[in-house]
Amino acid sequence: MTDQFAPPPDHQPQVTTPPNPPVPPSPAPSSSAEWPPPARRPRPAWVLPVATGVVGLLLGAGGVGVVVAVMNKSAQAATLEVLSDAVDACDLAGASGITVADEGASLIFDTKGEEDFMGADYLDTACLFAELDMPTHITSHISQTTSMDGRQTEEWDDLSVSWSYHPDRGLDGVLTVGAD
Repeated sequence: MTDQFAPPPDHQPQVTTPPNPPVPPSPAPSSSAEWPPPARRPRPAWVLPVATGVVGLLLGAGGVGVVVAVMNKSAQAATLEVLSDAVDACDLAGASGITVADEGASLIFDTKGEEDFMGADYLDTACLFAELDMPTHITSHISQTTSMDGRQTEEWDDLSVSWSYHPDRGLDGVLTVGAD
């Protein structure tokens, strides 16, 4: 007996697939936009060398700025040491009447007077002045100062000195780095 519902032996089953959903139509291009977009114009040959030059200049200027800043910092540190170095060269560290102050930016000197028995000897200040390469016209000005002259000031190189003199108090003053 044969199955009346069975397919014949040479029959292939049919597979059906659902149809693809319809694709909505794309919007029409606007009137201001071109489609397809226009091809890019080639970059002018001068753009890359000019851009490279500008970047090089900026990097070079920045590098120079860093080098100058480092050199100024080290020069400033060396300049600040000049007063301490002079005190050490004259063997006056801790001496009465000689004080390095303001992190090395100033040196206060106070010599003995007729009524002021505490302080540095005039030879101590003369040694400091020599170590600091004080010009002769300034040392002469200091030695000729009288009590009537009041406070005096002079500058040389990157240093300044201000002082006063009275026979009772002696020679008192301040040397300062950074006069210029």
